[in-house]
Amino acid sequence: MPRHPVRALLLALMLAATPACASASHANPVAVAQTADQKAYALLASYAAVLEEATDLVRDPALPADARRALIRAERIATPAAQALRIAFVTYLRARADYEAAATLPERERTAAHIAIAALRLSEAIGAAQAPLAAFAELAR
Repeated sequence: MPRHPVRALLLALMLAATPACASASHANPVAVAQTADQKAYALLASYAAVLEEATDLVRDPALPADARRALIRAERIATPAAQALRIAFVTYLRARADYEAAATLPERERTAAHIAIAALRLSEAIGAAQAPLAAFAELAR
């Protein structure tokens, strides 16, 4: 048994959601994502890459002060959106895992309702995160 079985399950679910995005030849993984969980994964992965790139830029002494401040402001807006998206994504993955683990019909009905709520919240979090994450990515280019 893994040391953290929930983490292992969440990682497995996230990896299962990625093949459609990973195999596409498009530059924008969010554009090719077909499901909400694929979009969330693509957005979070893109955010992580942009954050790393922006960190390198901000540390560069050749970067003008105005550009540095703009990147820092954009990051301060993008990070809470990414965190809210991550929470909604993990909640959705847990609801799906709970549904798959449900053994009885009443448990399945209850967990199906949880999936519906989590899916709605995930969709809202995706919508709320797209603009700030895109703005941050644009500045980091």
